[in-house]
Amino acid sequence: MKPKWRPLKISVPLIIFLMLSSFLVSAVAKDTTVTCVTNQDCYDSPDTGDSCATPSDDCSCLNKTKTCWTGLKGDPTSNQQITTPTPTTTTASPTINQSALDDLKKTIDSLQTQSVTADEKIATLESSIVLVQQQLTELTTSLNTVSTQLAEQTQSKEALQKDVTSVATGLAGLQTDVGSAKKDLKTVESDVASIQTFKLIVTIVGLLLISAGILLGLQFYLKTKKADPRLVQYVLKQAQQGKRFAQVQPVLLKAGWTDDDIKEAYREAMKKGSLGASGTAGPGGFAPSGMDSKKVIFLAGFALFFVIGIILVLKGVTTGHAIFFKTPGELSTAMKTNIEKNLETNLFYNKIKVADLCVEVEEGDNSASYRIIKSKKGNKIQEATVNCDNTDNNGFAVKFKSWEAFDLVSNDLTCANIKTLHNKKLMYVLPSKVIKKGFTLDETTDITPYCAVLTECLTAAQLKDAGIDC
Repeated sequence: MKPKWRPLKISVPLIIFLMLSSFLVSAVAKDTTVTCVTNQDCYDSPDTGDSCATPSDDCSCLNKTKTCWTGLKGDPTSNQQITTPTPTTTTASPTINQSALDDLKKTIDSLQTQSVTADEKIATLESSIVLVQQQLTELTTSLNTVSTQLAEQTQSKEALQKDVTSVATGLAGLQTDVGSAKKDLKTVESDVASIQTFKLIVTIVGLLLISAGILLGLQFYLKTKKADPRLVQYVLKQAQQGKRFAQVQPVLLKAGWTDDDIKEAYREAMKKGSLGASGTAGPGGFAPSGMDSKKVIFLAGFALFFVIGIILVLKGVTTGHAIFFKTPGELSTAMKTNIEKNLETNLFYNKIKVADLCVEVEEGDNSASYRIIKSKKGNKIQEATVNCDNTDNNGFAVKFKSWEAFDLVSNDLTCANIKTLHNKKLMYVLPSKVIKKGFTLDETTDITPYCAVLTECLTAAQLKDAGIDC
């Protein structure tokens, strides 16, 4: 702490004494302005000779000013000695100057006032110093607090960095686990595909074996089944008499025999050679060597059942492998490939010269849009910056609600498919430059270039109802 400086306090009586002494000295010593070199010059001068009293040291020549001074015993600064006769008269008592005393009093009062003001300023400075010391103490405390907080923040930062490092390590491990999981998933998918393929093969082989067994069983049944001998003998007797199958069959049916029994009896007769080139079966009869109609229908039904079973199995397998797009990028790539493959082969491509179409496909949570522009220079297929349903700046715009719907139309673009998908709400016409919101036709648009396509799918009455003049 710096030392406190205090002003030097001078006693008032001392100040008065000093000022009176100075005044008295100035009253006794008087400059006569008479030039001189020595004290003797002052005694010899007619201007100062009478003023100088005896003894001779009452006047002096001041070395600094080289003027005569009266009333002072010699010049304290002078090195000269005055050799004058001893004066015969005594010096008169000096008189006090009242004006000087008044000035001195005013000066004393001013000094006292200044002393009081100085004391007040000193007190103010002392208070300011105390306040500054308090503020300095507070600043020191705040600095310590900030230092403590900084240290805590540093510790927190170090702890956070450790946590970040741990998280990064954990993330790296998680990424490794994800990579391993992806590999395992691919392995599982491969295994599942192999299992499904194996199941398909086993199912098909099983169906083939079952079908073969049924066919063999039928053949064995047909071969081992024997006709009634009485009926065979009757058929042989009627055939020898020249009667045809169409003549014999109604009689036997009325007698209670079944159609199968009658036909089997004719087969037995054929095997015995009794019926042959004689032509007893005739043009309108039954060919004994063939199968009956019920058995043919049964075998046809079995074949149909077998085919349907195969189709159902294949359908179940392909359904399990339905197309699924994990990202919009995969959907976009599939769209572009499909458009490029089928664009120039569809029914309507050669019917229009200029086109601006935006196609959007939505599949699950993914969606993608492509602009198809046809001009005299050729085709331009580019991915749309925004989906077709987010703008109406395209010439025409259409949206498919599933990949299957888009794939069907792109591979077989016909009016029937378009109407079917539209009726099933799997395809929508979006607002565009030609079709405004509310599905009204923009009257300022020239629809003539598209008449060849419109007349392909709409009748004249439908075009008229839509306000289209083609």
